[in-house]
Parts: sequence; structure tokens; C-alpha cells
Amino acid sequence: MREMSESAEDWMDQARLTLIAAGDLLAGGLSEEAVSSSFLAMVYAARATLEGVESEIPGWEEVVGLFQREALPGLGLSKENQRALFIVADLYRRVSFTREVEADPVTAAACLEDARAFIAEIEGAIDSRG
Repeated sequence: MREMSESAEDWMDQARLTLIAAGDLLAGGLSEEAVSSSFLAMVYAARATLEGVESEIPGWEEVVGLFQREALPGLGLSKENQRALFIVADLYRRVSFTREVEADPVTAAACLEDARAFIAEIEGAIDSRG
């Protein structure tokens, strides 16, 4: 097992902090914000897996696309976590951009749990690859 690179560790730190914020937002009754923060935490964790990719990736959509093409095939994630980022990304779009769905506490809690599981498994996969 090798240690995470400094860059990957920084992204994972950001993911962990954002995950804590998502929990606080949910506890405060801010479901939409909790969905957004849960998704952002997942994006940070996905970014941590993209070693050797250009340092500046312009936005979350590019991170998700690069993660799907470059990192996901070699990580060995569970089936649930192979899909989690894309499911939460879709919900994030529908809640925050198109406004076709209103976030409720149950949905926000499910996103938070998905994010927790995804980040934990990503962290384990980064630690064990190499």
C-alpha cells in the first residue's frame, strides 16, 4: 500500500470537510443545500482519483466525465458506488438547475449516505492502488 499523493490528500480533505458541511446543512433543515454539498464532496473525491490529469479542470461536469473515463475502470468500486456519483449528479442538476425536483429531507439524507459510502470507498481505493 502506498500513501496518497499530496494533491490527492488535499482533494480528499476537501471532500471530508464538505461532507461534514452537508451533514450540518441537513441537520439544519436545508435539504437543497445538503444535496449540493453531498454532490460537491463526491466531486472532490472523484478529483482525487485523477492523478496525472491536467491540474486545472474547468468544472464539475468535466471532473465527472474524466472520472468515468479515466479513473472508474481501475478503481474496483462496488456496483453501488460505480453508479452513485452519476445518480447524485443527476439529482443535483434536477434540484439545483432545472428545479424539476424539490429536495426533501429524505432525499437529502439518501444523497448524504451515498456520498459517505462513495468517499469512503474512493479513499480505500486510492490507498490500495499503486
